[in-house]
Order: sequence, then structure tokens, then C-alpha cells
Amino acid sequence: MYVFRIWERSAFGWSKIVQDKGTDLNPSPSDYKGETVLNNVIIDTTRTANFCLLAVVCLLSSGCESPLVLDEVQKTEQSPIRRTDNIQEVSAFQENIVAVGSAGLILASRDGGATWQRHEISSWPSFLDITSCADGLFAALAFEGEVWLSTDSGTTWSRSELPTEEAPQAIQCDPAGVLWVVGSFSTISVSRDGGANWTVSSQDEDVIYTDIQFFGEQTAYVAGEFGTLMKTTDGGANWELMAPMPDEFYPQSMYFENPDKGWVAGLGGVLLATEDGGRTWQVQSTGSLVTLYTMANADGNIFVVGGEGSLFRYNGTGWTPVDHGQTFRLYLRGIETLPDHRLIVSGPGGVLHVFSIDKLTDEKKS
Repeated sequence: MYVFRIWERSAFGWSKIVQDKGTDLNPSPSDYKGETVLNNVIIDTTRTANFCLLAVVCLLSSGCESPLVLDEVQKTEQSPIRRTDNIQEVSAFQENIVAVGSAGLILASRDGGATWQRHEISSWPSFLDITSCADGLFAALAFEGEVWLSTDSGTTWSRSELPTEEAPQAIQCDPAGVLWVVGSFSTISVSRDGGANWTVSSQDEDVIYTDIQFFGEQTAYVAGEFGTLMKTTDGGANWELMAPMPDEFYPQSMYFENPDKGWVAGLGGVLLATEDGGRTWQVQSTGSLVTLYTMANADGNIFVVGGEGSLFRYNGTGWTPVDHGQTFRLYLRGIETLPDHRLIVSGPGGVLHVFSIDKLTDEKKS
């Protein structure tokens, strides 16, 4: 039996590295015949095959090291998208797409996702969300209370600081080009000059607002924890507190098809649906227990992404899982509609994948 025993000496005495059954726990070098002492290590060779001894000596001696092969490492470093990237959200304006993630990561494409350019902000902001405006402005929201702005499709960026210590959660650009940020302690930050200046208001409630959506320049909803839903019909000058959603529902995101019909997505594979502007809600289940994140309307198809790489589609009466044919080991966090009947999803593990909507809506696969 090719078993060997290795002991290592330290300030505390001798300790086992490899134990043979019945071995003395406090050996002395003189206890063994045929031992080899190398750098305060005893290798008992009395019951060790020669090739085992040679293998151990090679491990302990730098002269036996093989040259490192770093081809794959260098290849990964040269790739714009890496498997260690935690990609949070993605936004598109025409053929221009920008995705953001942790550690200051920005990925930009000017050809609809065919090729990507990698940018990393040196201060490593933790990006949470991104939006695009009708004039091509991209605005990326960071957890540190910053909004990063790009007017050249994601090539260069400038920093704008929010005048509040509350934690931001989501950002949207309304049809008039006004930037809106919602966050903790019921705060709403507004910029009407492309992010140069901000004003902050709060409902003075200890509520985290998680999402905001506008319809035109006047009507918008804000959703938040404890089933909170706010509505404005005067461009954000005043906000009406709607009746709370059932069971203090925590909305991860919100999507309204029009001011009356919409959904909020949450935990446990559950969404709430309304057809009367949030006055009443109906529970809709995906049949799973995964957390649901962002929703998107792609050519009239409502999709939602979630945990375990899940993608679900609304079929008119309920939600069905979509067989997208990909193996996403973790969750999908972002989703965005693209031109030419396509959509893109994002997530950790360097996930940034473009799908054909026609293939996703093929009833034989869904």
C-alpha cells in the first residue's frame, strides 16, 4: 500500500500533514529509519514507494515546478465581458446599448450587441440601474449616491452627485428628458438639466421606494416596500398615496402597460396585477419560488427575469416559463427591448445575452 507520512516542524513542535493510521502524533526525526528531512519537513520513506517520495520532493522543491501556462488568463483579460462580471442592468437607445455592474463596470455596444467595449470607472462605483433619454443621454445610478452621465453612447462619463444621503434604488428618464431617482426614506430626486443639478423631496416616511415609471410627461407611478404605491398626474408636483398592495408586498420592479394595467414583481415567484390603476390587485404566480426582478414589454410580450436564470412570459391569463436554451447558473437581473424583434438579458457571471423574440415566443418551446 503506497501510503506515506509527512510531518512539518513549527514553533509549536511537529504536526501532521499526511497521517498514516496509528502514527505517533509527536514524532522525532530519530524515530524513523530512511527518513528524508527537507526544510523542516520529515518524509517517512520506510513504507513509501520511490515515485511517491519523488512527487513530494518535487512539490517542496522549486526546481521541479512546471512553467505556468497563462494563455487562458490572458485571453480572459482581453475579453470585454468576463465571467467574474456582475452585470446589474442594461438600457438601450436605438442600436446603442449600455450595461452596468459592480466595481465601476460599464459595457457599451454601438451595433446592437454584436460587439462590446469595456470601461471601468476608477473609483469603482457600484452601479444599480441605468436609463436612457430620447436625446441619447445615458444615466447610470450608483449605490454611492452618484449618477454617471454619458452623451456619446457610453464612451466617456461624467459624475453627478445626488444631494441626499439616502440610498438610491432606481432611475428613469421621462419622455421630456427629466431624470428621476427614487430611494430610501421615500426620497425622490429630480434633475431637469441632464443631471447637472438636482432637487430632492421626501414624503417623510421610512419607506424604500424601489421603482418609478412615467407615462408621458405628467402621469407616473412610484412603487415601494410595505406595498406602497404613489401616483402623480401633474409631472411630480404632487403625489397621491394609493391604497396599499396586499400583504405589504415588496416590489422588486414595476411595469405598467398603460396607466390602468400593470404589474409589480416580487419574491417567491409572485407578481401582483392591476387593471384599475392600482386600486385593486390580483395575485399571479409563475409556479416557481424564485425572486423576480425586472420586467419589459417586447413587441407586446411582457417578460420578467428572475432567480436561477429564469425568464417568464405573460400569456394573457398567467405566466409561463420560457425555455431560452441557455444555462445561466445564477439569477437574471436586467432585461431590455432592442430593435429588430430582440431583447437582451443581464446578470452575474458575465451574462449579457441577446435573444430573438420570435424564438422566445415559439409556443412549441415555451
